[in-house]
Amino acid sequence: MDKRILIVDDQPDYLEILENVLGDDYEIAIAASGEEALTLAKIFCPALILLDIIMPGLDGYETCRRLRATPCLRHTKIIMVSAKAVVTDRLQGDEAGADDYMTKPFDLEELREKIHLSLRLKSLEELESLKSDVLALLSHETAAPLNGLLGSIQFLRDEPDMELAERMQLLEVAYDSAIRLHTLYNKVYKLSAMRAGQWQFEKEPVELKEIIEVALNVTAPQADKHQIEIKWVDTSHIPVEADILQLQEAVIALLDNAIQVSPTAGCITIRTWHDTNEFRISVHDQGPGIDPDYLPHLFEPFVNPDIIHHASGQGISLAVTHEILKAHSGTIKVDSTPKTGTTFTLGIPCATCTTRATKC
Repeated sequence: MDKRILIVDDQPDYLEILENVLGDDYEIAIAASGEEALTLAKIFCPALILLDIIMPGLDGYETCRRLRATPCLRHTKIIMVSAKAVVTDRLQGDEAGADDYMTKPFDLEELREKIHLSLRLKSLEELESLKSDVLALLSHETAAPLNGLLGSIQFLRDEPDMELAERMQLLEVAYDSAIRLHTLYNKVYKLSAMRAGQWQFEKEPVELKEIIEVALNVTAPQADKHQIEIKWVDTSHIPVEADILQLQEAVIALLDNAIQVSPTAGCITIRTWHDTNEFRISVHDQGPGIDPDYLPHLFEPFVNPDIIHHASGQGISLAVTHEILKAHSGTIKVDSTPKTGTTFTLGIPCATCTTRATKC
C-alpha cells in the first residue's frame, strides 16, 4: 500500500504536529500554501492529501479543483480540513472533488482510521483500473508481434519444401516477434506490480559511475547500429543508495528512448553531477522533440488519450522509469523543444541525505 501523504496548511505548528504524529508510519511531505502543494504533488505523487481550506492565495477548494485536474493524481485521496463544522463547507469540498472532510481540532485515532480507510480504498480502485487498462494496452501492443509470430509459423507449416534461406528468414521473424511479446509482458507485469505496491526494491550503496557504465554497455550495440554517438560528461565519486538493477533499467530506458528518436549519425549526451542533496542524471537527444500536448501524459501510458501512437513498448518503459524514481524518493523532469531535442533529468537523494521527503 502506497503510504505517501502530503499535508497542506499555512500554520507551521499544525504541520509539525501532524508530521510528528504520522511520520513514523507514513512518508510525509508538507506544503504551506495551495501553490506549493500543486507543485510538490506532481513530484511527490502522494497517495493522500490532507488539505486545509482556509489559506492565503489559493484556498483549499481551488487547490482541490486543480489537483483533480492533474492526470497523475487521479487516484489520490483528498481529505479537506477546516476549523469550521459547517455543512456548506463540506458541500463545497464535495463539489471541488474532495473524498472526505474533517474539522479541527480532531481526534487523532479518528484521523488515523480515516487515513487507513482512504488509502485502502485508493489501492482497490487503482487495482480495478489497472486491470482494464492493462488489457486495453495489451490488446493494442500485442497485435503486431502476434501477427508476425503466427504468420511466420503458418508459412512454415504450409510450405514444407521451402528453401533453407527463406525458412531461416521466417524463423528469424518468428523469434523477433516472440522476444517482443516476452519483453512486453515483462514490462507490463513490472509496471502493474510497482503501481500496486507489490514490487520489492532492494537498496544498497553504489557509485553512480557503475550504473552509468552498465547502461552505456547495454545500449552501445543499438547506438552503433544507427551510427549514434553517446557522450558522457561525468562527475565521479557520487555515492547513492539505490536498487542497482532497477536504477540501471531506468537509465537504459532513457538511453533507448533517445536512440529511437535520434537521427542517424546524431549525438546523445548523458551528464552526471551532484547538486546540493541530490545526484542528477540527464540524457539529451537531438530528436524531433515531444508534442507539448503529450508532455503531461508522458509517464501515464494508461491515461494518455493518444496511446495508440506510442512507439512499441516505449510508453511502458517511461512509465516504469517513473515508478522506479518514485520508489527512490526521486524526481524525473522533461524539457523538450520541437525540432530541437529532449532532455530527461533524473534526481535522486544522495546516500548521505536523509530519507524524509520534506528534507531531500
